Amino acid sequence: MARRDHLITSVLVLGLAVGGTTTAWLAMPMSDQTGRVVQAASMSSPPAPAHESLVLSTTQVDASGDHTTLERTVPQDPASEHAAPESLDAELVLDAKPPQAAEEAEETEETEETESDPPLRFDDVDIEYIEGTRPWVIHRILRVETLEQVAHRYDATPQAVRNWNGLAPDATPPAGLRVKLKAKRVPPTRKRVGYTVKPGDTWWSIGTAHGIDSRDLRTANWTAPNRLAGGERITLWIDPVVHHWIHEGESATEAEGGAVGIRRGAVGVGPPWEGRLINGVRIPEGAGWRRKMMPSSYGTTHAVTNLVKALQKFHAEGGYERDVLLGSMSWPHGGPMKGHRSHQTGRDLDIWLPLLARYPSWTKLEPRRIDYEALWKLVAALLDTGEVEMLFLDHELQRRLHKAATKLGVDRATLREVIQWPRGATAHAGSMRHESGHEDHIHVRFRCGPHETECAAGRAPGRDGG
Repeated sequence: MARRDHLITSVLVLGLAVGGTTTAWLAMPMSDQTGRVVQAASMSSPPAPAHESLVLSTTQVDASGDHTTLERTVPQDPASEHAAPESLDAELVLDAKPPQAAEEAEETEETEETESDPPLRFDDVDIEYIEGTRPWVIHRILRVETLEQVAHRYDATPQAVRNWNGLAPDATPPAGLRVKLKAKRVPPTRKRVGYTVKPGDTWWSIGTAHGIDSRDLRTANWTAPNRLAGGERITLWIDPVVHHWIHEGESATEAEGGAVGIRRGAVGVGPPWEGRLINGVRIPEGAGWRRKMMPSSYGTTHAVTNLVKALQKFHAEGGYERDVLLGSMSWPHGGPMKGHRSHQTGRDLDIWLPLLARYPSWTKLEPRRIDYEALWKLVAALLDTGEVEMLFLDHELQRRLHKAATKLGVDRATLREVIQWPRGATAHAGSMRHESGHEDHIHVRFRCGPHETECAAGRAPGRDGG
């Protein structure tokens, strides 16, 4: 990660619309850690009419003398769920244009490009996580973004963003529209890059190398031919966080827990029941497991890596002599899957329940034929990764699993933390929840990875499992 020891942020309060005072903060060092935490700074001001606002300007200057200006606007609207409160903490408004270029912002975004030769390096590759009061962020929608993507990017809901900006539920905001939203995280905005096609390049190879969905890349360059030729010029819209992850830092083996051969750059967009998968990676072959649904065995780098880690542990320590049978995860590009409510973002996987050794492998799965001790050991291996968000299993099978885990000596506190039973099937308790239709398999949902800037957590009652 590039260090930012010399990065200085100077914040200037331009003033209140009526009767304000001018204040300045200078020489505030920025953290060089990957996950910077930002706390909104408290600020007081004289009362102002509802239509007035406070404007701040932040200029970042690095060692090379490059300037990036961030505008901060504090609306003085009455507080409500969908409007800025009357008294706000300092609010961050992102706009990667210097003040003098404000009038030419539209033209600048369409014409200026960063060249991809030599290999790209971005200075800003950190995600800022907000503690305390959420700041208002102004985001300009790019031609390759949807409103839903923008909402998830800042950890907000699409419905809230529509409400905050007076947009109808079915409205499609045009490119260039500036929307305001309350942010819980603030990643750097996408960068427009010019790319010269090399011999042998395909839409897929270029996309995976830069963290872009090949279909999005094709759409953004709709005038280019289907079969690319060397020397052709195309435009890339790159997420700096994902691009940096693909090309910089530790090797995938070191950074992702030792799973060899899993390509970086596969990320989910949106929640599991309404999203997609960008550049999905297929679950690899391995000793101790078998893929039963090959066309839908794709996931995010983070999910697949942690799945492999858990399967390897279970195979080495679980004492189960048969292969674990893996069902559907996601399509290569994610999206809706027939027979499933979720499985759209590469983080959900169905795993067939293990059979007792005395039954042939082709035996129909029934509750009395399941090896619950082996199932508990598999669940424990998955949870040991620390990256499982939720598990779904029939409530009656949870009772049998609880009994088997108790026999293995698992303490009551752990059982209560993991298994919903003996609490009711609708209780919001335990990592494992009841979901109808999960009598022959367990549904595992992994967390969003640290580099997935548009991934949304999946905990919505009635929409989670399946």
